[in-house]
This record gives sequence, C-alpha cells and structure tokens, in this order.
Amino acid sequence: MRKIATFIMLAAVAVLLSGCLGVEKKEYRFTLNPDGSGSGVIRYVNVVSIDDNSGTEEAKDVSFKDFAELVSDYLEGVKFEDDHPYLKVTGKRLLEENGVLVGEVAFTFALLDSVGFFRRAQCECCPVLYFNKTETGDETFAETNGRLVEGVALSPFIEWEGTAREFVFKTTVLSDLSGTRSMVEYYRTWKAKK
Repeated sequence: MRKIATFIMLAAVAVLLSGCLGVEKKEYRFTLNPDGSGSGVIRYVNVVSIDDNSGTEEAKDVSFKDFAELVSDYLEGVKFEDDHPYLKVTGKRLLEENGVLVGEVAFTFALLDSVGFFRRAQCECCPVLYFNKTETGDETFAETNGRLVEGVALSPFIEWEGTAREFVFKTTVLSDLSGTRSMVEYYRTWKAKK
C-alpha cells in the first residue's frame, strides 16, 4: 500500500511540475530538386523552458526537466518524426549560437506539396505558393526570401517565382520571454559530458 501511495504522490508531482518547451524564433529553409523532391532544415532559435504556472506567484523552474525532455524525446527520440510523418529526418542536433540554445532538424521530402507548398501547374511558369499556416497558429510571420501575398484575409500565402529552388521564411513564436528560462547552461554541461 505504501508503494502505491508513493507512486501516486510522484505521479501528482510530475503532473504539477509539467513545464513546457518554447522557442523564440523558427527558421525554415527548403531546397527543391528538379524532380520535385527536396530537402530542408528547421531551426529552433532560443529554445527555452516555460515556467510551470508562469506569471503567477507559484511559478516553478522546471528547466532541468524540460532539457531532459528535449534530449530524450526530440533529439534522441522520435517526437519530431511522429509529429511530421511526411518528412524523412536526416539529422538532428543542438548547438549554442550567440549565447542561446538552438535546435536544428534536417530532413528530406518526396514532393513539394507534402510540406505545404503548392504550384498550380507543374511547370516553372507558375509561382510557388506556401500556405503560411504560422499566421493561424502559434507563430507570427517575420521575413522571407519570397513575398507575402497581400490582401488575402485568413489565408496568408508566401509566394516565390516559379524558377525558385530555395524557399526561406522565419517566424516569431515567443515575443515575450518573461516566465521562461534559458537552457543553454544545461546544454553546455550535457555537451561537456558527451
């Protein structure tokens, strides 16, 4: 009975200290091959831990747990792959850049439309469009090497010339970093022990 009570107590503490991973910015880069397949990289710039109960007096630092989750579930695990089954991951890494923690996932894809792009005709005579779903989710568009199509309410698109082979855009995810904690020190310790 004592073991069951201890287990229930530990499970309750784990639920109560259920922080969250966050990221300040994301950078997307896609490269198109002549056959319509391609490769890409998503960079998560300034990966942070969001305090449990952030913004309250009961806010708790759960960054150690969040860093462990980042490594076990995303870097060494298959959480990203499970969330993006249409991508074939070719590499994942964490690095420090300009004093912040950066996550990077490299991948290939079979068809341009499988990663959210659209071309009306399969020829270079038509522009390439990307449905900027970031505007309808947790991300805010920041910049691109294409152009944001203006005047399309609730359907934001980014457009590139039909001959384009490199598609780049950046978004902001967390513009307010209050209630977050850098995990770069955990990364430095982890990297030194590898």
